[in-house]
Parts: sequence; structure tokens; C-alpha cells
Amino acid sequence: MSAIARESEVACLAAAHAAGTRRVSETVDAALARAQAAQAGYNCFAALDGAGASAAAADMDARMAAGETPGPLAGVPIAVKDILDCAGLPTRWGSQLFAEAAPAASDIAAVARLRAAGAIVIGKTTTTEFAHSPLGFSPLTGLTLNPFAAGLTCGGSSSGAGTSVALGVTPVTLATDAGCSSRLPAAATGTYGFKPTLGLVPHERVPDAFGSFIHLGLIGRSVADIVATLPVVAGPSPADPWSLRAPPLAATGGGLEGARVLLWMRAGNGRVAREVEAATRAAVRALERLGANVVEEDYALAAPDPIWSTLQQTNWALRFATTSAEDFARLSPALRAGIEAARGFTALDLMRAQVARAQLFRGVQAKFAQYDFILTPCLSAPLVAADFDLSAPLVIDGEAVGPLRAEWTSALSLFDLSGHPALALPVGLAENGGPLGVQLVGRWNHDMALLAAAAEIAAGVPAPACPEVEIRG
Repeated sequence: MSAIARESEVACLAAAHAAGTRRVSETVDAALARAQAAQAGYNCFAALDGAGASAAAADMDARMAAGETPGPLAGVPIAVKDILDCAGLPTRWGSQLFAEAAPAASDIAAVARLRAAGAIVIGKTTTTEFAHSPLGFSPLTGLTLNPFAAGLTCGGSSSGAGTSVALGVTPVTLATDAGCSSRLPAAATGTYGFKPTLGLVPHERVPDAFGSFIHLGLIGRSVADIVATLPVVAGPSPADPWSLRAPPLAATGGGLEGARVLLWMRAGNGRVAREVEAATRAAVRALERLGANVVEEDYALAAPDPIWSTLQQTNWALRFATTSAEDFARLSPALRAGIEAARGFTALDLMRAQVARAQLFRGVQAKFAQYDFILTPCLSAPLVAADFDLSAPLVIDGEAVGPLRAEWTSALSLFDLSGHPALALPVGLAENGGPLGVQLVGRWNHDMALLAAAAEIAAGVPAPACPEVEIRG
């Protein structure tokens, strides 16, 4: 077993189940108990499937006892964000409009691959309504809490994914990332959030397959857990054109010795909080101790948010183009505002945004002719309040700097638009008690090299300890 595999709870659980030294039912029962405790205290699940997960675990134990060879994720419990279809469970999108949704008829490809590899789905994690918000609230499930500080946001839109992993419910969760939705919750909860190269993990049910920048992502308790899970979900799907040219994952290798790293302290935003800059520079020193050569440059590409907003708000407007006025009024205010803004866009506005996205990709790609990795803060400021008003400006070091998404998460949305693989890593705690994170970005389709470098950083900069959930028996 490799060094990374030894550090992976995913790999260790699967190996123990395969060897018969631990029963799958024991592992799944423990995960369900943690999930129920986490749900009671932190509200991180939209639905739990105790009966289905227990039955699947018992069936796997019986099949392995009969001599069946298990898959690489044999008996590993996993959770899935509640905008992704899992057969037998409803997909409610965090919305009152889908409160009575019927169970999904089939799995998306990534969930089907997880199950085929032996993973046991225990439930669906909370999401903001239609994955629109960087905070942790939905009108269907309410507020998901941050386990480090209940008054701070847990991040969105994969709200429950980050919180449940931080609390140790499952070692990894399947999430999405179209603007920040796996890396922000990871940064907010002291976990690791990975957005693969666009198309590496197929997302075959997005309406606009060619123009999509929606990635399927993974949030894990360690880089090693992501490394153990990624090969299972990666690979082409005939329904996702971005996935068809993705090469097989290269063996884990590389690292930071001699690596050239570009530091962008800002990425289209105007200001970075002193705490964030200090934590990022501490991470730079950690990279340099590992042998990396870090060069800081000013960001000279277009600000991502105007491009992202035009494209994403147009997607929202299309989704709700035929929604009745009554149902439209039930949507979250920030989602309604984005849709209404898009109704004023022209075809030229949309085409300009698509062209600008291509220019961003080319600008980032050009940097990888000089550098192996790009390093940024995850967020420009420490975590905001859980009940932050999305219409209010972000305040950094006492000064209002502008809209939250444009000023807080620009370094995250940039790489959704460009499609490059990116990982959020925890690097400590802010004065307000919330985790701080940095983002490491790799070359297109060099996902395993990125994860190898991140594993080296994580070994020297451990994640902050999360409070344990109390399980009452």
C-alpha cells in the first residue's frame, strides 16, 4: 500500500472489508449513527437512507462471505449532494418547489460508478436552493451550521457536504462546483475540496453540455481520501462531451521539489484581508520548505465575476423561463434577483461572456507554460456570518469592498470558468474561529500531479481539529 493510501480512511476501510477484518455493516451502522448525530446538531443532510444503506451493507457482507471479490471502495460509506440523482432517493434541490419530488429513477454516472465500486450511499447532503448561493441556507432544509463556529457560514452551495465530512460522518462526499461550491464549503470547514479538470468526472445531465462549467467535485477529510475515490468516478460518458477527451488518470507522482509556483494574491477582486494574506504567505513558506520556487505576480486577466454572473444567471433564467409567477415568488430572493438580471441580457451579452471565458482560459493556460502550479487564497476574507445578507457588501478589515461573490470568491470561480483542476486546502483558523484555506491549481488534466503536490502540503500543514459529534446510544 502506498504512503498516500495508508493515510486514506477510504483505502483503509475498503482494505479491512475486503480482508474480512471488519464487517461492512459495522462501518455503515457507525456512519449512520454519526450522520444522525450530525443532523441533530448541524443539519447537514437533506435525507438519510438508513434502511437502504443497512440493507446494502448486509448484502455486501453476505456476498463477500460467499467469496465475491469486492470493488475498490468495498463498503465505504459516502454521501451525495442533493442536486445529484441517486436511484431510490428524491432530488429536492434545496427548494420548496421539489419538496414532494418522487425518488430518482436512476443514478447519475458518478453515483453508479461509486456503487459499482462497492461504496454505500447513506444519504443526500444539504444544498442551497438550486445551488445558487455561497452560503449555507436553503428554504427547504434551513440553515446548515459550521462545526467550528455556529455563527459563521459553512459555505455553499455544497453546504452539508463540507460539514458532514468535517464531522467524520463519511470520509468523502460527492459534490458539485460551478462557481465555488465544493472548494468554498471545504475551506469553511477545514476539509479538502477538489474540483477536477472539467469533464474528468462526467456530469452527463447538465442541459447545456457544451457550454457547461459545472464540475462534479469531491470533499474529503484528507487529500488521500480524494486520491482513493477519484479514479472510481473519473472517465468518459457518452452524454458528456467534455469527458470524451479526458485521458486516463496518470499515476500519482511529481510533488513540489523544484516546482514553479505562481502566487496570485488577488484574482479580479480589489482587496485581501490581512489575516488571509498572512495565512497565504505562511503557506508559501511551507511550499518553499518543500522545494518549490514561488513567484508572486499581479493578476492581469479579466475579473471573473461579471463573466460568471452573465453565464450562470442566464442558466438560471432558462431553467425558470416557464415557471409560474406563484412558484417564482417562492424562490430565494438572491436567486430571483439573478434570474431577473438575466432577463435583461441580450444575445450579444451572452456571446461576449462566452468569448471572455475563452480568453480567461487562454490567459490561465499561458501561465502554465511558465509555472507548474498556481496558488491563491480560497477567499479574500475570513468567513462571514451564517445569516449574511447576500445583497450587502463584503467588509474587509473594516472597509466595504463590494458584492460578496465578486469580492470574496473570485479566485474560485476563475478556475470553474477556465476548467483547470483546483484543490482547497486548510491552513489554519482565523480570529473569528473559522477555518482559512488556500487554493492550489494545476495544469489541465494533471489532476494527479496536483493531488500529489497537495498531499505534501497537507502533511506539513495539517487541517485544524474539528469538534467531535456526540453520539447518543
